[in-house]
Order: sequence, then structure tokens, then C-alpha cells
Amino acid sequence: MKHAHHHVAAGAFLLLTILVGLNAPSFAEGTPMDVKQLISEALKNNPEIVAARKAWEAADTRIPQATSLDDPEFTYQAWAVPLNDPVNFRKANPNIFGIQQKLPFPGKLRLKGEIASEEAKMAEARYRAKEREIIARLKNAYAGLFMASRAIQIQSEHLELVKQILRIAEIRYAVGRVPQQDVFKAQVAQSEVLNNLIAVGQERQVAEAGLNALLNRPSTAPFPPPPELIPDIPAGEWRVDDLIQQALQLRPELKEMEAAIRGAERTLDLADRNRKYPDFFLGWQYWFAPEGEIQDSYGAMVNITIPFSPWTINKHSKEVEEAGLMVAKGTADYQAMKNMVFFEIRDAFAKLEAARQQLRLFRDALIPQTEQSFKAALSAYEVGKVEFIGLMEAARSTRDIKLGYYRALVDYEQRLADLERAVGRDLIR
Repeated sequence: MKHAHHHVAAGAFLLLTILVGLNAPSFAEGTPMDVKQLISEALKNNPEIVAARKAWEAADTRIPQATSLDDPEFTYQAWAVPLNDPVNFRKANPNIFGIQQKLPFPGKLRLKGEIASEEAKMAEARYRAKEREIIARLKNAYAGLFMASRAIQIQSEHLELVKQILRIAEIRYAVGRVPQQDVFKAQVAQSEVLNNLIAVGQERQVAEAGLNALLNRPSTAPFPPPPELIPDIPAGEWRVDDLIQQALQLRPELKEMEAAIRGAERTLDLADRNRKYPDFFLGWQYWFAPEGEIQDSYGAMVNITIPFSPWTINKHSKEVEEAGLMVAKGTADYQAMKNMVFFEIRDAFAKLEAARQQLRLFRDALIPQTEQSFKAALSAYEVGKVEFIGLMEAARSTRDIKLGYYRALVDYEQRLADLERAVGRDLIR
């Protein structure tokens, strides 16, 4: 009798341990990482961002190239070289030394510079867009790592819970209060949790590899435990129409297309000017006459292109037509991107709102309800009022609701990152 009483007392102690542990906060070991620091690191080291930045810098260098004159040309001509001494240019009479320079019609170099400037602005916009893309991808990857870490934590806590339930089942089986089947079921549940831990451990490794790729770190570089995410859920702070207006001013992809339209318009102006106005070649020559009646002298020349000649006018007309079509294409591309931005904002906003509501439902209702349900089931099982399967179902429900809460939290953070990218700025400071 004392032996049985001892088993009952031990079971009561385990029950108390479980109930206390159910509400006990758990703290991750190690120094937590800061997502803002990770973003700063990615903006500095991410190879996609570095490539986009170098492309922008390269585009900037093309502006002075476009506004510069072509290289001048030095010319030398040897006239009347004797056939019996064909390589003796000292006997040429005269030797003609010259220099010439191409001069585009006024305004053409300016237009070329403006075209190059707009191309540089497009490259800058692509760089800014790549920054926003990498920030969004990093926040999504960070949330994925957070989810995997919390899943490991919750599954580990559930494993300890199942182990304790298994010990209760073994104690109650020892005194003949439950069948051996309860012990077997608890052992199966323990194996299931161990299998889940293997799966979420792999998910964490994948999440770490994704973050390392964005940060340009070695793929196996470890991360400290992510700190607890505390969602900032503003109530009615954002309006879709306001966010759309902000995106029209901030979205880098729209800025790129605006620059593309301006560049196409300048290209059209240049093509029209090339069709109507000639270019010039100015030259100066010095005639050196070593002997004979020809005296040393100099001369000047002017060459003028004829863009409106019958055999070239069609080429220039087609250049103008092509440039006009590119302006129309740029305008259509801009409108298509505007439509896409409108959709992305409305889609991300709707998903963010749904995630916000789910998060509050988990936090304010589902988690407290399932914890109370599990406590009641555990107490009832101890006194034989609930079968083992009911207790395990309550334990699984508690675990699943906690996992659901963190999935909703991660979904909220990822939808927020998508909305920020769609708008073109951070919405939470």
C-alpha cells in the first residue's frame, strides 16, 4: 500500500512539474542577432547589390565619354615619291602633314550627354530596387530562421512533456490504474516528436544557408538564436491609397522607367537632329617641299556630311521612327509597372491584414484556451476521468497552436516585408 501511495505521490509531483513548466518562459542561449545589423551587412556585402552598384558607377563614367569629341586625327601624305626609290620619303615632293577634327552639329553632344545621364539614372534605380529586393528577401529568410528555431524549441518542450507523460503512464501502469497500451502510446508519441525535431533541424539548416547566401558568408556559418519577434501592429495607421501614392514617388522600378522614357525622348531628339543637320570635319595641313618649284605652304579644309542625301535619308528616317516607337514602348512599360505596383500593394496589404487578424486570434484566444484545456485534461487523467488518448490529443493541440501562433507571426513579418518592398520604404522604424 505504501508502495502504491509512493507511485501516486510521484505522479502528483510530475503533474505539478508539467503544469509549472507549461507557463514557464524559455530563454534562448547565446547573444541574439539583430536583423538591422544583418541588413547593413547585406547592403554592404551582398554580391547582387555590389554588382548593381558597380553597374551604376560604370554608367556614370559614360556621361563624360558621351559629351566628349572624337579623337583628332593626324595625317601624313607623301607625294611624288620616285619609283626608283619608293621608300625614301625624304624625296617626296611635297610631304603633307595635317590634323583634322570631327565637330558634331551644335546640340548633338548635349543630347548624347543627356541620354547617358538618363541611362545612369536607370542604373541607379536598378541598384536601389536591388537593395529593396535584398532587404525583403533577407527579412523573409530571417523570419524563416526564426520559425525554424521556435519550432525546434516548441518540439523540444513537447518532447519533455511527452517524456513526463510517459513517466506518469508508467507509474499508473505499475499500480494497475491504466493499461500497458497507454505506455506504448506515449512511447510512439515520443518517437514522433523526435522525428519532428529532425525535420525542423533540417529546416533551420536550410534557413541558415539562405541567410548566409544573402550575406555573402560561408554557407555553413552559424547564427545565434534569433530574439523573440514582437510584432508592431498599428491599428488603421496605413491606408492603401496613401501607400500607393507613396509608391508612385518612391518605387525604384518606376523611377527607372521614368528615366527610360526621358532617355528615349532625348534619343528621338538626337535622331531627328541627325536627320536634319550635318556634322563637320575641320582640318589644317602643312605642305613641306624639300626641292623643286613648289614652296612650303599650308592649307585648311572643311568637310560637311549630307544626311539628307537620297541614299541616306531613309536610314535617318527609320532611326527617327525607331526612337519614336521606343518612347511609346517606355510609356507602356511605365503604365504596366504602375498597374503591377497597385496590385502588389493591395495584395500585400490584404495578406498583412489577414495575418494580423490571425495573430491576434492566436494570441488572445487560441493559446489561452488550449493551455487551459491541456491543464484540465492532465488533471483529469491523473484522477482517471480522461483516457490517455484525450490527454495526448490535448498536448498535441497545445503544441500545434503554439506552432500556429509562430507561423502567423512569421507570416505577418513576411507580408510586412513584401508590403515595404511594394511601397519602396520601411514602414516600421
